[in-house]
Amino acid sequence: MTIPGGTLFTTSSGTFAQPAALMVHSGIANSQMWFPLMDALGDAYFSVAYDCRCFGRSTTTLDGTFSDIDDLASALDAYDLDTAVLVGESRGARLVLDFVLTHPERVRGIFLLAPDIGGFDRPVADHERPLMDAIGAAEDAWVVEDIIAGELRLLVDGAGREEAEGRAAVRASVAEMSRVNYAQQKDTPDFTSVEPPAAGRLAEITCPVRVLVGDADTVGTQAMAEAIERTCPDASLVRVPDTAHALTLERPDVVERELRHWLRDFRQ
Repeated sequence: MTIPGGTLFTTSSGTFAQPAALMVHSGIANSQMWFPLMDALGDAYFSVAYDCRCFGRSTTTLDGTFSDIDDLASALDAYDLDTAVLVGESRGARLVLDFVLTHPERVRGIFLLAPDIGGFDRPVADHERPLMDAIGAAEDAWVVEDIIAGELRLLVDGAGREEAEGRAAVRASVAEMSRVNYAQQKDTPDFTSVEPPAAGRLAEITCPVRVLVGDADTVGTQAMAEAIERTCPDASLVRVPDTAHALTLERPDVVERELRHWLRDFRQ
């Protein structure tokens, strides 16, 4: 679909008559991360996913900043969805939070995985800092394979876990999506954030909120998940054992089960 200054790749599963859920991917992935979940939910829900601008198959022709919030609204409009449940992981969760603060009338509930929060002063554990510093240096030098390697170690394996053969497929999937993303992300425009930032406004989010976080994720992500549970009036938190940041890819069974149960309770 065409948007001002670019294009958005969108895809859907299920039938329009079913309850709608729009899914927003993480920063280390694109809409491809949602395809198995969308297929699994097709019996009961109309699921929409899209590549954010400058990710996956979406593009931009802009030189200045752009609004991720406007792009999300365009994805809803493309399917004539006045309202929907929003599902977001990591960077996608940050966008979902910004969107519900800007357009609360369009959001029936939010399901957040490994959430990021705009403006949050996140802690960093000592054992995480070397990996974060290495990723930052690779970004400054724009050595894409080093960026990806650092992100896989920090976010897929988890700084407190060793690499495991059982996560090889997740690592390969994230690396593949990241290469597609980084191919168009050097010197691209930045997105505008909500002001004031979401970190100080979580109490304004009154719709139902469910949060999932892995106990092998970064301490910063775990702190943000706890802040949402503590501050949003109608929020609940599920901790997923032995899981890092890429929840949807590492634990698809848990994500599907928790999302189904939450949506079922939410509809009653």
